[in-house]
Amino acid sequence: MIRLFPYTLCLLALLSTNCIGMKVRNEITLFDSATLVRSDNYVVLGKGTGQDSAFFILGMIPVTKEPNVELAMSQALEKFPGGRTLTNIQIIREDRPYFPLGLVTVVIVTADVIGEASLPTVDEAIPNPKGTKK
Repeated sequence: MIRLFPYTLCLLALLSTNCIGMKVRNEITLFDSATLVRSDNYVVLGKGTGQDSAFFILGMIPVTKEPNVELAMSQALEKFPGGRTLTNIQIIREDRPYFPLGLVTVVIVTADVIGEASLPTVDEAIPNPKGTKK
């Protein structure tokens, strides 16, 4: 009984690291843009990220819907008002095992959000003379 204690302790330490969760990257996919960009009149608004996930009991039985790449892309686009489309898209699929419970699959989308270059309006182009109110 005393001899099994160190082995049991090592086994519990190994299993507890899986309960904490580790990341296993399965796929990394790169795309130029989400839609065809026909104009050079655009501005990169920033870098957007979005993600969607699914949970599987014992790694096989789905509890939630599959991770949706389109939902993750729309989340990345929603973070910038005035954003039209995505360029330089990177899609990462990660599996995060949680040992006795199951598996969480996460899809992460990182992309540059672009929008139209804004032209100055009439109010911005003509300065307001001092002393008058609009």
